[in-house]
Amino acid sequence: MLASQEMASGPKGASRPRRFGYNSLLLFQRFIRSRRLLKERPKMGVEEDILELRKAIRGLGPCTKALDAVVKAMTASPKDPAKVVEAARKAMEGVKAMEGIEAKARSAMASLEGALAAAREEVERGRALLAGQVASRLMEAHIPVRGNLPLLQAGAFTLEFIFGGKGQCILWFGPKKEKLATCPPSADEVVQKTIEMDRAIFAGPFDDAGFLASLWAAYQVACLRAGLQVGSRVRLTALLAEVAFLKQEEGFLADPRRELFRSYGRVQFAADLARLTTRRIGDRELRLDVATMSQTKRAVDHIWVPRGKSGDGTNFASAYFARVE
Repeated sequence: MLASQEMASGPKGASRPRRFGYNSLLLFQRFIRSRRLLKERPKMGVEEDILELRKAIRGLGPCTKALDAVVKAMTASPKDPAKVVEAARKAMEGVKAMEGIEAKARSAMASLEGALAAAREEVERGRALLAGQVASRLMEAHIPVRGNLPLLQAGAFTLEFIFGGKGQCILWFGPKKEKLATCPPSADEVVQKTIEMDRAIFAGPFDDAGFLASLWAAYQVACLRAGLQVGSRVRLTALLAEVAFLKQEEGFLADPRRELFRSYGRVQFAADLARLTTRRIGDRELRLDVATMSQTKRAVDHIWVPRGKSGDGTNFASAYFARVE
């Protein structure tokens, strides 16, 4: 059985959870602390014992050649003792130069471990600095931020940071539900792209009654296509398809070519459902059914709908207009 759940109120009726501000404050504090530590940290030079090991390793080549010369002189036929003496003398000088290389290697390993730890710490500081910059600037744009790298939740979006190589930031709608965009993992790029998507999806004008009327009209068509009685449940993605068709302009209806099609997808549909503050039209009321775990495995069987811009939301599978008194 599908559990019926009432629609979430849009951002007008939703209050901003306190934890968003708290988490954003923590990120900002880390940002300030990281900047101070970066200023205080001295520049790291090349350790002397690493250079000593490098110098010793350079001597391995000549030493190997000298040992090869000894073997060649000793196995020559006929063997020339004078050549063996000369080759052995040179080889001994090379081997003597290798004395202490094991200790140098141990010392260099310790320095390398220290350099690795320091570099990792610096990387973490840089990432904390990045997270703090993103959080503080998105807060200024009234987009709450919470979480820790590599995943930050910014309003109704998830920012997934991928470091190493050609790093990038993937901007998702909801908890990695719909991929919206990618950009370099820099504060400027991430903030700009997040604000751009937030405004495109949530900041435009919204006709509450008009959207509900289009849902009702689309629902009736979906029932007709499926051979169902009005009041029956229809798949939410089927309802989306009918709403998208109703949004087409006369030019597309007269000449249905791709370039004339007005795009209206899952993300905008979910955002519009989140912004809807009224569910009743005439003697009917819109109801949504929560998706089961198995239904969330396929995009065609569910749509994730945010609760305003909180970042929380629900996976819905079907919809219907119930008759109410």
